Amino acid sequence: MLIWSDQYSTGSSVLDEQHRQLFQHCNQFRGMLEKVVTTKPTSRDIDAVSQFLDFLQHFVDTHFSYEERCMDSYRCPAHQKNKDAHEIFRQKFKLFKARSEKEGFPVPMLVELDETVEDWIKNHILHVDTQLKPCIAEHVGLQK
Repeated sequence: MLIWSDQYSTGSSVLDEQHRQLFQHCNQFRGMLEKVVTTKPTSRDIDAVSQFLDFLQHFVDTHFSYEERCMDSYRCPAHQKNKDAHEIFRQKFKLFKARSEKEGFPVPMLVELDETVEDWIKNHILHVDTQLKPCIAEHVGLQK
């Protein structure tokens, strides 16, 4: 289970709320996944997977763009690293979706998706996105 804490804070209430929503959706997905590891996925489980994929697609499309604009506008030194990492994740997600259209949703592939997203959260948000926080703080300090 992923638990939000201040260590994930970017200094942007909008980005942090979007990240919290990502945590929530990932935890719901993991709960469903733990159930289907020992049983065959039901149609309800497949619907939950589809909803999670829809959420991730929306997240990738909207959140990544917004975050990149924030990093650019606050002149965050991690801006290019963030942008490059987003592109890598976009490609991984695109490949996953293509595989799922061909293969359906076998449990090992769902476990791989879960691990990929959790790794993204623990590494990308903690080590890249959080670099925005001092940039926002500096900008706010200059405006006072």
